[in-house]
Amino acid sequence: MTDDLGRSIGFDSPPKRIISLAPSITEALFFLGKESSILGVTTVCDYPRAVSKKTRVGDLQAPDIERIIQLDPDLVLLSVEGNTQGTFNTLERLGLKLFVTNPRTLEGVLKSLTDMRRIFGKNDSLASAGAELKNTLDNFRRSAAGKKTRSVLFVISVEPLIVAGRGTFLDEMIRTVGGCNIGANAVGSYPVFSREEVVRANPEYLLYPNDLGVDLDQLVRRFPEWEKNRAVRNGNVYSVDPDIFLRPGPRVFDGLACLDSLLRRSN
Repeated sequence: MTDDLGRSIGFDSPPKRIISLAPSITEALFFLGKESSILGVTTVCDYPRAVSKKTRVGDLQAPDIERIIQLDPDLVLLSVEGNTQGTFNTLERLGLKLFVTNPRTLEGVLKSLTDMRRIFGKNDSLASAGAELKNTLDNFRRSAAGKKTRSVLFVISVEPLIVAGRGTFLDEMIRTVGGCNIGANAVGSYPVFSREEVVRANPEYLLYPNDLGVDLDQLVRRFPEWEKNRAVRNGNVYSVDPDIFLRPGPRVFDGLACLDSLLRRSN
């Protein structure tokens, strides 16, 4: 097989002792029903609830190499976005078998799931799980074709004011359900917006992750000029679970369903 770094990796048999070094990978393994094969996960792997019983091997940026070696895995799964080149180099130098995923699109998430399914060998139930997600994605795309476009601003941070821009998962998700991402008009993947730009953009929907620790009243107190925006005026400001929008794992399709539902509301 070839991983997302273009490396060829061979498997004599399906791995049975796996370490996952990213939350999205851990979620994918549980989704594929391979939780019994997971030896260790990172400290930020928090879904599903059963993952709490798994051994922790450090965080994304600095996993405990000694602990990983002690667990004697026959495969370590890494991500490009979450893990570091240093971690990869160290594990590779120590002779561990590594497979790297780098899903940057919704189709990329499906590819990662397909890759993992192939690692575990042919299995009809695993194939069915991936096909179901593919059908879900295709259905959203078909449905969006006949719906009115809604303008959306997804705020990532309020200090500074950062929004989701062009080429991000969030941008693709918004477009997939028939929305128009206002942040896509700016330069960069996560551009910094001024308060005035938000007023001029006048989004119909404004979304932000619920881990920012602010509610609508607090947002309006911080940005009182936003009261004139259609999103605020019409009650279409929503805090959402960042894990289903920002993690490139199987739950991103739950994020699509959530986003589609929000954009169909007309308050």
